[in-house]
Amino acid sequence: MIEKRIISDGLAPSYFIEGMLYNVPKDRFGGTEQLNFRDVLDWLLAANRDEFVCANGQFKLLGRGNVTWPPENCTAFLNAVNKY
Repeated sequence: MIEKRIISDGLAPSYFIEGMLYNVPKDRFGGTEQLNFRDVLDWLLAANRDEFVCANGQFKLLGRGNVTWPPENCTAFLNAVNKY
């Protein structure tokens, strides 16, 4: 997506994507890869992401700070993935 200029470099570092996926309920996984992708993306688009935590469980995932991902970047990334 970066190479195709769909998103800008730095918008969605991999550790934030990992943290976002950490918050997805386990019941959204278990189908085919394509079904999992759609189920997870649909859930993330509809979720209240305010309470998402990092995969270590120690910090909020979204916010304003050195260890958080700006909420608008998360939303921009998810919208771009959905459109793509």
